[in-house]
Amino acid sequence: MNDIHDKPQSVKAEFENVIPKKDFGYFSDVLKMVGGNGFVQVIKTILSPIISRLFLPEYLGVSQNFSSIANIFAILSSLRYDQTVILPKKDEQAANQFAISIFFILITTPISIILVWFFKDDAARLLRSPQLENYLWFVPVYVLALGSFNALKQWNTRKRQYFRLSAAQVASEVVTDGMTTGFGFANLASGSSMILARIAGQLIGSITLGYLILKEDGKYLISQIKWKMMKEGISIYKKFPLFNIWSAFLSNATLYIPGLLLSAYFSPTEAGYFSMGNNVLRLPVALIASSIGQVFSERSAKSFHDGQLAKTVLETYKRLVVFGLFPMLVLTIIGKEFFILAFGAKWAEAGIYSQILSIWTFFVFLASPVSNLTNVLGKNEFSVFINLIKVITSIGSFIIGGIIGNARLGLWLFSISGIITYALFVAWVNNASGVPVKRTVQILLDNFVFSLPFLAVVLIFKLFNPVPNITITSLNLSVPYMALVLFSGLTGILYYLMAIKKDPAIKEAIFHFIAKLNIKKTNQ
Repeated sequence: MNDIHDKPQSVKAEFENVIPKKDFGYFSDVLKMVGGNGFVQVIKTILSPIISRLFLPEYLGVSQNFSSIANIFAILSSLRYDQTVILPKKDEQAANQFAISIFFILITTPISIILVWFFKDDAARLLRSPQLENYLWFVPVYVLALGSFNALKQWNTRKRQYFRLSAAQVASEVVTDGMTTGFGFANLASGSSMILARIAGQLIGSITLGYLILKEDGKYLISQIKWKMMKEGISIYKKFPLFNIWSAFLSNATLYIPGLLLSAYFSPTEAGYFSMGNNVLRLPVALIASSIGQVFSERSAKSFHDGQLAKTVLETYKRLVVFGLFPMLVLTIIGKEFFILAFGAKWAEAGIYSQILSIWTFFVFLASPVSNLTNVLGKNEFSVFINLIKVITSIGSFIIGGIIGNARLGLWLFSISGIITYALFVAWVNNASGVPVKRTVQILLDNFVFSLPFLAVVLIFKLFNPVPNITITSLNLSVPYMALVLFSGLTGILYYLMAIKKDPAIKEAIFHFIAKLNIKKTNQ
């Protein structure tokens, strides 16, 4: 397919008359990622209500415990050298940084086998998940698959090939949720079957992305790898194994500590409630924040070299607030009702968990895409410091909840402390990039005020729901809950239409993206 510059002159002229002469590359790349992630979320949305009715909360808790352990290993497997792939100015050095990442993954994966050998019994006993013991042997497989995927993803991001990343993510999700659903219908529902489906999905995603990259860039990557440049790269970016690895460990530990400690202090069932609540809350993070973050990591490095970092950070932050704030606030109002309607009455507690965690998730949503800025700015030490605070407060929150015997109290303390630390991190990293703290706070307050009328309407509808209290017995669905969720969704659509109307840059970018797609179709 030809580029726009290769089109007939008449088509080029039409395109230039329709589209303002601006750089829409950032928005276009984000929309590409959102497209792929959006398809993944559609699959999740369709299958999650089915899976939740086939699997008990305890099973999800066991699967979450496995993922918590395996993900932390995988994040550390490259000693964080995967994060350096996008930083060099020249592709030659970036190729060697990619090779360094794979080199360390191949070394650390066997080490994970040794750790599983010595600690699998203790881990299963501590987490009250006896069936987890045998499946911890699959941790090294998951480490190799996810560690490689992360390295491949960084090279892919550097080359701005977002469609092939989307293809890999779709393949992974189809296999994971498809196998999980199949196990459920085959009466093989268990924590173990969910673990096997998750491993298979990650393997397929890694193989897909690896094949697409090697097919197009394999010869170049192999030709550029030089041991001398690899040694130089290890030295130049030595802060990553010294500081960034601890920051990554602590940051990911914060995300997995709740499930692990809920399982240890209470039961895998409580961990399952947390996992389901957290998974639903993080859909906007997975759909929007990760898409923006993937593109932002490449653009921020380029903007830093070009002296345009403050502008890039400000524009990114503004869109994150606009798109992330409203759905999280809505879930604080209708979380329990939404979970009962979507997943069944046995997940009502997960809905309450989502209400407690919603504002915390919003600040995770803000921090996730810009977390790479500590690498770009060379401030890895601060990242370690702030993540250490998050881990200490998180563990302390659940220790208090565990001692008192109140899981919800632990979640409230975890959520409040997380809101404070993530908010401080966002304010600091924006300021270090050139965006004043006052401007950061003002954008947040302005959007909160803008969303208040929409939130008030949803709250009033919930309190004075005019729909008769009827249940569709055959489906076990509450009609008032259906009306509340539908009304909230329509209100959300109105909110986003008004928000886009207020932001000419987004309107123009969407218009540009659609027009460009139409031109490509016309000239195929």
